[in-house]
Amino acid sequence: MRVSLRYPSRDPVLDVEGLELIEGRRTVVFGPNGAGKTTLVRLLAGTLPGGPEWECAYLPQTPHLFRGGTGWNLGLGLDARQSARATELAARLGMGDRLSEPAALLSGGERQRIAVARVLARQEPWVLLDEPLAPIDAEDRAAVAKLIAEGVGDRGAVIVTHDLETAAALGTHMAVLVEGRLRQQGPLGEVLSHPSDSRVAGVVGVSNLWEGVGVARMGSFAAAMVGSVQVWGVGNIEVGTPCRVLFRGESVAMLGAGEGSGSVRNRWAGRVAEVRQGGRWVELEVDVGGVEVTAVITPGAMDEMGLEIGSTVVTGVKASAVRLLPGG
Repeated sequence: MRVSLRYPSRDPVLDVEGLELIEGRRTVVFGPNGAGKTTLVRLLAGTLPGGPEWECAYLPQTPHLFRGGTGWNLGLGLDARQSARATELAARLGMGDRLSEPAALLSGGERQRIAVARVLARQEPWVLLDEPLAPIDAEDRAAVAKLIAEGVGDRGAVIVTHDLETAAALGTHMAVLVEGRLRQQGPLGEVLSHPSDSRVAGVVGVSNLWEGVGVARMGSFAAAMVGSVQVWGVGNIEVGTPCRVLFRGESVAMLGAGEGSGSVRNRWAGRVAEVRQGGRWVELEVDVGGVEVTAVITPGAMDEMGLEIGSTVVTGVKASAVRLLPGG
């Protein structure tokens, strides 16, 4: 369905036309602070007037727990079946042994885990999540994101975030808000790698998002195969499981064919397939064994290297600039 939202009616801070919300999609609403993301999700949730009338489960940006036990808070508003599901999810989130404790003793991240478990246990056909990973410790976000994706399942979801890694971990589609207006929407990888204008590019960056499979682990680094391309990056992914590979176009070094790469661990030879001029920068699409790499360089660097469509190049990305996230 397409949703149009305006709030308030006079001098609106949010005026969105034609936001596409499709069952089975996890749509990330992405934008900087003050873009209107929370206003949008509150309209959808019904905590502000003027949104659609539909059934949804809602996790606000700052979920509230009442006085009393953690387990009691977990089950608020749930029937017996949902409460059992919430208890299962809380255990998977590492909160199984905390349910008998007072909720007042929980940290911010622990309170968020309880709230996430409670929302995911509900059975409404839509799930609305406002910054669900923000209070979670960085080292635990991948695991919590994986559980959220599983918990949403084949339902529709709207997920508000300003964090690119959260968007890549949780979304299938993206809607970009800037100053209360919808500037671009579409499949996540398409929006990240092909921003519609310089304003969107400034918000989301120009990024590469690939779907792959984990093939190796080495300390805090892991490797994935994307088609015939192997890529190393930072992440806690399991060998043999689906994953997502995320890195910015600015992280891609462009080398002439045969040049050395120093400490760059990921090196892929290919040909320039497309050139897009963007004023102070140039986007290059490089075909690397059937995988599309987006690189962002300056016009001066492009002229110096004599790059054009068909040029043979070597692209290089440091493993520390690549994030490997569990797929879902």
